[in-house]
Amino acid sequence: MTASTRARLALLVVCLGSLVAPLDTMLNTAFPVITGAFGLPLRDLQWLVIPFVLAQSSMALVFGHLGDRLGHRRVFAIGLAASVLAHLAVALAPDYPTLAWLRVLQGAAVGVAVACAPALATLLFPPAEKARALAWYAASFSLATAVGPWVGGLLLQAFGWPAVFWSRAPVALAALLLLPLVPRLAAPGSVPAAGDGPDYAPGSRSAPRSGAGTDGVGQGFDWIGAFGLTAVLACLVLSLAEFTRPEGVRPQAFVLLALGLGGAALFARHESRVAHPVLRVEAFRSLRFSGVQAASVIVNLTCFGNLMLIPYVLTRDAGASIAAAGLLLSGYPTGSVLGSLLAGRMIRRLGWGSQAGQAWPARLMAGGLAGAALGLLLTSAILYAGPVPWLLGLSMLASGIGQGLFQVGYMEATTTMLPIEERGVAGSLVSVTRLLGIVLGATGIGWLQGLTQDYAASFVALGAGLGLFAAAFAAGDRRARRRSRPPA
Repeated sequence: MTASTRARLALLVVCLGSLVAPLDTMLNTAFPVITGAFGLPLRDLQWLVIPFVLAQSSMALVFGHLGDRLGHRRVFAIGLAASVLAHLAVALAPDYPTLAWLRVLQGAAVGVAVACAPALATLLFPPAEKARALAWYAASFSLATAVGPWVGGLLLQAFGWPAVFWSRAPVALAALLLLPLVPRLAAPGSVPAAGDGPDYAPGSRSAPRSGAGTDGVGQGFDWIGAFGLTAVLACLVLSLAEFTRPEGVRPQAFVLLALGLGGAALFARHESRVAHPVLRVEAFRSLRFSGVQAASVIVNLTCFGNLMLIPYVLTRDAGASIAAAGLLLSGYPTGSVLGSLLAGRMIRRLGWGSQAGQAWPARLMAGGLAGAALGLLLTSAILYAGPVPWLLGLSMLASGIGQGLFQVGYMEATTTMLPIEERGVAGSLVSVTRLLGIVLGATGIGWLQGLTQDYAASFVALGAGLGLFAAAFAAGDRRARRRSRPPA
């Protein structure tokens, strides 16, 4: 078997294990079923999303950092094993509070599993093929996101809402059993454990070696930063949930906000002083880097309206069955698959993969933001005219294509702007910004829908807001390119 074939097989295993995260879109089809089963208002759906996303985001950053030090494959294996147990446990929840709490466990396990997956995907191939590997990884992620709502609808009709959780345990178990196909890769700066094989990247001519003199986890790992980041994220997100309460703002909202902002300042100060920070805050001093991360949060926030609101439109207003709603809901993530594949084709045709540091990732991101905004506005127009199910599927497809284009450009930009020895952190940032956008969307879109009491008006606000941001992002990129040009 050639080195290139081994690398492709290993990439398939990495993509398979990563599916535990995007297959959570099965839950979106189950939203009407779960709220009906437990007698919940739409707004309470945030407690299915917030615990999962907070745990996944925190664990992705922490274990992305751990992967850079101990080895990405080992962390990936731990996450897969934990995912098998967590998905079985959450399916057994007897009531809604227990279900919400078990989503913390599920999110943590998934966060560990996906923390190092992008790093593994890129380190399996030589640098010239990194962009193509990222495109295939993004496409597989989007494909699972697309299949999730449809499969979720079928499982819901056959087995009820627990099936959208336990059905992912066999996926994680299969990837865990196939893990020997993934070689033990050591990122620069990592600490190989006893018994690890030679550190090499299939398909490359030279082997990345472990950094000499790097201290182990017990001595150098930033535990204070890891737990501090989790606390800061929890305080800020929970304060937003409190501020958007329909009953009115309670004093707890201001307390949580103050704790979150104060904790963020202390976290930034701490991270700037430790030798091995869990998140390098210096990178965020660059307006370009911070803008790219903000763009990922905003596009995922606004596009989450497809997965949060459209299931109710289809099952209540359009009269679709739960299985048909799941199939139509797949239009949005299917668009993301097409967008990712289109981006990969553009990279190959235009030779962008060999142009490190060039402007193409920003152009891809700007075009993707604009395309996603147009899709959201098209959805609002269809809702105003009358919810025709197949037209809603097409508008969600358009929105997804835009997001798929954006995602490939974003992953390339983020992994390029951070040093290679922090590839695990860069990969986890990809997951964290997406999840942060989703959790803000779960809270903010629920508040927006409660304010407008109209699905079409909510999509107008989401599409127009994303469109304005896309224009500002493109203008900022043009200014940055002009400033970076050498004087004539």
